[in-house]
Amino acid sequence: MPDDSYPPGPRTRSGSPPPPTVVTGTRRGLTALGAGLVAVVVGGIGAAVDSLLFDNLSYVFGVLFVAACVLAAVRVHVDDLIGVVIMPPLAYAVITVVVGFLNPAAGDGSAGLRNRAIDIGSEMILHAPALLTAVVLVTLIAAVRGRRAQVARRERQRSLAQSAAARRRRPQ
Repeated sequence: MPDDSYPPGPRTRSGSPPPPTVVTGTRRGLTALGAGLVAVVVGGIGAAVDSLLFDNLSYVFGVLFVAACVLAAVRVHVDDLIGVVIMPPLAYAVITVVVGFLNPAAGDGSAGLRNRAIDIGSEMILHAPALLTAVVLVTLIAAVRGRRAQVARRERQRSLAQSAAARRRRPQ
């Protein structure tokens, strides 16, 4: 059931709202899947740039990863706020594992799987401040947005109850 309490989003030529998709959901915001994809793709771009320029993850990855997580938290649908809170560690793990296996500077390939796993683990630990920053910011944004949605929902229910009571009291 569509929720018409949200402001109208972009319209197509016919004047109707654009159709929902898996990533963007409805006009109300990103789905949890869309938010996760935003974080992985943008963070992956930052990781690729850092791998090409510095042979390891550095500032470009950290800035883009935190920015993508914050953007996802701001744009996600209110019903998917819990999913976006657990998204940064998962996206971070996916990006660092992929970079650890694909980056030739991470090891010489003949060192073995054990050394590769140690290199990936050290990458995860060395860039934990980016993850922690993203988790704290996303949690704060989700808490504020969730509280605002809860207050708005309560006010909407209160006004509906008052209007229904007024209709019952009104003589027919």
